[in-house]
Amino acid sequence: MAVHIFTVSEENYKVCVEKGIVALPEAKDGQRHDNVVDGLLSRLAGIKENDYVLMYVIKSKLLRGVWQVDGCPFYEETPIWQDRLYPFRCRIKWSQYNFKNELKLDDINDLRNMGKIWTWALERSTGTNSMFSISNGEFNVLLKEFMKLNPFTGKKGIIMQPYPYRPFNITDNLHFQSNNPKYEFTIMALLHAEFAKGSYTDIFGNYSDYLCYVPTNLGKEMDFLLIFENPLLAGEIVSYDIIEVKRDEFNEDALKQLISYESWFLQKKVSGDSNMVRTTAIAKSYSEDVVQYVSQRKRIENKPIKLLQYYYKNDTLKLVDKTV
Repeated sequence: MAVHIFTVSEENYKVCVEKGIVALPEAKDGQRHDNVVDGLLSRLAGIKENDYVLMYVIKSKLLRGVWQVDGCPFYEETPIWQDRLYPFRCRIKWSQYNFKNELKLDDINDLRNMGKIWTWALERSTGTNSMFSISNGEFNVLLKEFMKLNPFTGKKGIIMQPYPYRPFNITDNLHFQSNNPKYEFTIMALLHAEFAKGSYTDIFGNYSDYLCYVPTNLGKEMDFLLIFENPLLAGEIVSYDIIEVKRDEFNEDALKQLISYESWFLQKKVSGDSNMVRTTAIAKSYSEDVVQYVSQRKRIENKPIKLLQYYYKNDTLKLVDKTV
């Protein structure tokens, strides 16, 4: 089950809790930039019913929770918050974990320094991250910290003025050109929505968790990370799949980026165990140099890279394995 963290002000937090809704803001200049819209929709598209939600209050540097998604994400421009428009939304409800005492940012940073959590991405190169997701394992670590500070009763809170239900319309607001995804963000949104539904298991296998825009120490984010848990031992991760996405041609530069993510992950996250890491590219086409390198790497080093070609048909993003 995915876990999402929204960053909010103290004033907006009160509205979120009272109305049972969280959201991402429109562009700061108030203009509707299509590429930016698809980027924000790509983050929201992976949210599904009963996912856990936490809220980080910026000024007080406190993490509060825990809620669950109530329904599905949607786009709507009805004003709710006072400071600006937040049209990328999802409703929330109280979970069985209703904690009075919050977690401090210093405590979370201590957990990061100990390596217990690593996908915490409060800051991006563009500024404060409005919303990001963490893995199930990391959520369990945070949940344990919450329980240290709070007697656990299982008593749920009450949403005083529940926001009306809205149907899923995220993909309806994406941008297309000649019935093809217009931006790379458009593809990311379509893929994220499919991963939330558990799609593509015929290609990737039965992944137990998925993350989008995963931070690294390289100054960039992995597009997707699929996580595979041992079906016989809950909580034990047995492998990962790193995915790099391109709207058009997957060229040599994109391949270098994917391999750099693989090298970083091997060194930092799996102690060099190459059997735990797979790599996948998703694109409209592949340059000849990429195809040749992937073929040689598989033959000489026995390190395959899966090459998937996407196409959009009947409102669905299809993936076809083009690996040589």
